Amino acid sequence: MSASVFAFALSAPLALAAITAQSGTAHAQGAQCAPRDTVLKTLSKNYDERPVSVGVTSAGSLVEVLASPNGSWTIVVTAPGGPTCMVSSGEGWRNAPMQMAQDPAV
Repeated sequence: MSASVFAFALSAPLALAAITAQSGTAHAQGAQCAPRDTVLKTLSKNYDERPVSVGVTSAGSLVEVLASPNGSWTIVVTAPGGPTCMVSSGEGWRNAPMQMAQDPAV
């Protein structure tokens, strides 16, 4: 997961406002928050999306990317002790091969 995704997640309130103002796929319009289990079950049932990548922000929020075999994806953020909110979604998700940095001393 890139640093830009974490920066985006850290500014979730602004991102939610921006997403509310722009159109997107049906499950990304407006801020949609619920308990994490409910969000994950809904995305699995309605879009066949499952977690493919996770990370933790410096503020302790859990950031997850969920994707489906057909390429739809959703980014959700779970605040510590709080709800899980969908902050972005789209189409065309592709799993990129993991590349490790080469140690120049090796």
